[in-house]
Amino acid sequence: MPKMYEIRIELLDLEPVVWRTVLVPDDMPLVGLAAVVQGAVGWQASHMFGFEIDGKRYDIKLDDDDLDDQESLAMEGVIVRDVLRPGVDALFQYDFGDDWWHRLDVLAHREIAKGDKPPRCLEGARAGPPEDCGGPYGYLDMLDIAGDPEHPDHADIREWLGDFDPEKFDVRKANREISKIVKVYAGMMGSKPA
Repeated sequence: MPKMYEIRIELLDLEPVVWRTVLVPDDMPLVGLAAVVQGAVGWQASHMFGFEIDGKRYDIKLDDDDLDDQESLAMEGVIVRDVLRPGVDALFQYDFGDDWWHRLDVLAHREIAKGDKPPRCLEGARAGPPEDCGGPYGYLDMLDIAGDPEHPDHADIREWLGDFDPEKFDVRKANREISKIVKVYAGMMGSKPA
């Protein structure tokens, strides 16, 4: 009988911290966990990603991909419960150019209780950064410029950010994004989306 993981996701190198707590079935493929992380944080699933778990690298293997030269394992066919457990070092990398690293901490591994309905986000804090903003340091610079009306790039950055509020987190929106991205990756997971 499948169980469920409760996992805290924390974006590294940001202060204040952007974090989420999610529920995922332990029989979910690793690519499904990637979809949950991306949806919960607010990423648009438009960049490459991989995991580093317990000292091993897991990537999507493509036939003509230069990344396949790296010493890593194929993510396809790997089930979350086979690699993730409380106390294991687990990182998720999104967008190899901007280099967003997420720490994954397993808070609990338990039976699926009535009403749990994984995968889903339970809670979190602060908005996930916008795509293609230059990684953690580029993002922090953008926020500084957006908050400084005297900066020469202030108007351009404000226009680029639109109505983005770095302090706002909406759990319903996170769950809609999780659902959307899990459906995008359903074919890679070899099953119907949860």
